[in-house]
Amino acid sequence: MVFKMIYSEAILDYANSKKFRGKLKDASVVEEGKNISCGDEITLYLKVEDGVIKDARFEGIGCAISQASASLMIERIVNEKLENVESIVEEAEKMARGEDFDEQKLGNISIMSDIKNYPARVKCFLLAWKTLKEALKKISQS
Repeated sequence: MVFKMIYSEAILDYANSKKFRGKLKDASVVEEGKNISCGDEITLYLKVEDGVIKDARFEGIGCAISQASASLMIERIVNEKLENVESIVEEAEKMARGEDFDEQKLGNISIMSDIKNYPARVKCFLLAWKTLKEALKKISQS
């Protein structure tokens, strides 16, 4: 029953989607993230122009939660201004912690709101988001 709730059809669709997978040859920043507790890995590619994420892709291995989270995240951040992306990250982290969050700001990402009920899976969900935060730091330093 636990896996049925956390692995909904929508989440599995995002986990298996190829839409945002692969390298981005003209990426402005490339950031690698690893979840050492379970072995999930992600490489995030962002193309940033004039303070807007114009394109993004990822390569990764791991559970359905980490892969779905990366797909959902990229779907949400493409064509967003960097300052908006930072607030989206904050809302995703709130959601994962079980705090009140802005569903409208997260969009489809809120389909994973039950993640707060599965502490062992929160790190899987947050892998893409932590990797994005590191990429945003690099962008702000350049």
